[in-house]
Amino acid sequence: MLIPGLLIVLIVVVLITSLTREARGDAATSSAPAKTGQAVSTISDDRVTESSGLVLSIAHEGLAYTVNDSGNEPVVFAIEVSTGDVVGTTRIAGSMRDVEALSIDKTGMLWIADTGDNGRTRSSVDLYAFEEPGAGEHGTNARRFRLSFPDGAEDVETLLINPRTDEKFLVSKGFGGGTVYAVPKALSDAGDNDLKAVGPEVASLLTDGAFTPDGKYVALRDYGTMFVHDAKSWKRLSATKLPEQKQGETLAMEPSGRSVLIGSEGKNSQLLRVDFEPTTARTATDSASGEDPGDGIRDGISIVGVAWLMGALLLFAATCLVVVRRRR
Repeated sequence: MLIPGLLIVLIVVVLITSLTREARGDAATSSAPAKTGQAVSTISDDRVTESSGLVLSIAHEGLAYTVNDSGNEPVVFAIEVSTGDVVGTTRIAGSMRDVEALSIDKTGMLWIADTGDNGRTRSSVDLYAFEEPGAGEHGTNARRFRLSFPDGAEDVETLLINPRTDEKFLVSKGFGGGTVYAVPKALSDAGDNDLKAVGPEVASLLTDGAFTPDGKYVALRDYGTMFVHDAKSWKRLSATKLPEQKQGETLAMEPSGRSVLIGSEGKNSQLLRVDFEPTTARTATDSASGEDPGDGIRDGISIVGVAWLMGALLLFAATCLVVVRRRR
């Protein structure tokens, strides 16, 4: 009975996952055409193998910063965007668990999010802040701010900073949907700072994001889709399929606000430029109906959650039958 039960679980998961991918693709392409990417450069430096965050410098034209995620040293890499070359490193004193994102505020402070938590075991996460370093070799004792979630541990790979207001947000990478958390405006480095959930649920499995330069819109991405949200209400305005990447992880808004750079994990990760047009992203049908583009994505993920629950129940039932038969 146990083996058939496991087979049923596997079949259900495969079928629902297939339906979810179809729903994700339909929702992404229904509100905007698929994006094509312009190859900009390749990060070929052997030290950058798990690029998990990307942000463009506001003090040094043509420069970007990236970080590796868990299992790597606490080092920020300065990248020349046009060539992909590493032109600087900044080592942060101390150790970090799982760095996943970075952003820059309007004063020129670079913020690092040590917020990854795949196993949901961390009681708190950390933000680090220090002045934007630029090119060259540096070391810094960054200020550390500890953050706590209102309802237990969350896995977070997205840090957002509004360039107009300096408001900061973390976005969780929930399997059934993500949550936007507002970071307190006045942060203390002496104890925990409580995060607050804001806005409606966002897409699942989000890996990075950024505000537009005017602070009006937010671009969020998962492994294959870019979502545009209104920055005040967090209402989703569009969902657009991104160019295919091996493991798409990063997104950085360019100064014009009309394009983004996206990248992926792995060696020789390529930076692609993708057009960004938030004001024309919604279709006439979406505007007339008032519907939220991408609802099919959320619905699909919800179905997956139900499938896993059904599978768990079937497995439990099969196990119980095996135990009963053995006792007899």
